Amino acid sequence: MKKVFLLSCLLLGTMLTFAQEIKKVAILEVVDREGRLSYSQKLLLRSNMARAVSNTTGYEAYDRSDVDMIMSEQDFQRTGLVSDAEIRKLGEMTGVSLILVTEGVLTGDSKIFVSAKILNVETAKVEMMDNLSMGLGTEEIQTGCTILARRLFGITASSSAMEKYNIERMGPNEYIYMGKYMDQKEYEMFLRNNCPKAYGQYRVGKQLINAGWGVFGGGMAAFAGGCVMLAFMRESSGMIDEGIMGGGIALMAAGGVVAAVGGGTLLGIGYKKRNNAYKIYNNTCASSSATPLTFNLTAGQNGLGIAMQF
Repeated sequence: MKKVFLLSCLLLGTMLTFAQEIKKVAILEVVDREGRLSYSQKLLLRSNMARAVSNTTGYEAYDRSDVDMIMSEQDFQRTGLVSDAEIRKLGEMTGVSLILVTEGVLTGDSKIFVSAKILNVETAKVEMMDNLSMGLGTEEIQTGCTILARRLFGITASSSAMEKYNIERMGPNEYIYMGKYMDQKEYEMFLRNNCPKAYGQYRVGKQLINAGWGVFGGGMAAFAGGCVMLAFMRESSGMIDEGIMGGGIALMAAGGVVAAVGGGTLLGIGYKKRNNAYKIYNNTCASSSATPLTFNLTAGQNGLGIAMQF
């Protein structure tokens, strides 16, 4: 019996050690082929990619000075090229398993287009590539790097089974579920297929948005009508028609109020309901998908066995 117990502990310890294996990821300098990125922008990109990788379960960012020293032997920052020999050298000197190469370029819409790829040290092959356009602000770069890293490496595993199956909102019209990126259309489809209650709120929000734009448009039309009446009065024979003048001013005032108050209120509530429908999913539907992994160690006449349930 003691032997069975010891074997069980040994097997379980081996499994837990394997499950907790951490892969080191070398974070290289940001490639800037055009030379238009500032030092602060490149530093923000690199540091935030490193932070996002380290916050992903199973990975650890490695961006120490010896990584830069190895890369300085070639014109890496301008070309973004990493030879097989350099990849192997990085692995031998630092013990990393993967290399993250990030390239950034300023676009005409005052944003940074960021492309990233993961290289395997052993095979020197690209394991994953993705890209994202992000704003120039510090928070926008931080959010963008988080989204990009999670696309590449997968979502951080949570402490509870329920949280593991949650939807996480990353920004306007951007969501993450189990490592999968979803845009607005995919988010709507996901809610419709998996959680009627959350999808109901999403639809209410969408209807309020449509109504809000309708009210806003009607108010602006009334405002424009008032402007036309005043313009018509000015173009007349010079006689001041107080009725036309009063009607024009009234239409302008009413239209402005309807557009700003009515349309703005409906739009604000609608967008909030639509975007936050994922919270209802997380609170009411996510747990129904969550099945924690369980291990059952059993001993029988044929030896030690293990049963796994997902």
